[in-house]
Amino acid sequence: MADWRAELGGIINGKGRATRAEQENAQFEAFLSGVATPALRQVAAEMMSYGRDASIREAPASVVLTVRKDGLEEITFRVMKRYLSSGTVPYAEIRLAKGNRYAKYDASLRDTPATGVDDVAEADILACFIKYYRMIHDETP
Repeated sequence: MADWRAELGGIINGKGRATRAEQENAQFEAFLSGVATPALRQVAAEMMSYGRDASIREAPASVVLTVRKDGLEEITFRVMKRYLSSGTVPYAEIRLAKGNRYAKYDASLRDTPATGVDDVAEADILACFIKYYRMIHDETP
């Protein structure tokens, strides 16, 4: 008989089911640590092999890769979350050096819209990074 009392106490004390927001936050944190951060670590390692300085900053709601060449920022690529009615969707916020100025972009991590964190893979993040990094070196705007 103690089981139902413990369950009732858990519900009343807030220890029952996690709220939707708590579930989404936990899923996003798992996505960052299991998908986004490993993808950006691969990019950082590769960029360093080309003589760039690459650093990663992790936070509960985002992960940021910053790449510098000769001490100047080339690109900052931040994976963040956007809240939609259907749930939380990851996206990228990108800051690129374009000559003497910086351009800022918000980008989907996939060519087709993601409906949640489970729709985005490391390959999607890598492809998105390359798409925007290429813009630094292209002559056309």
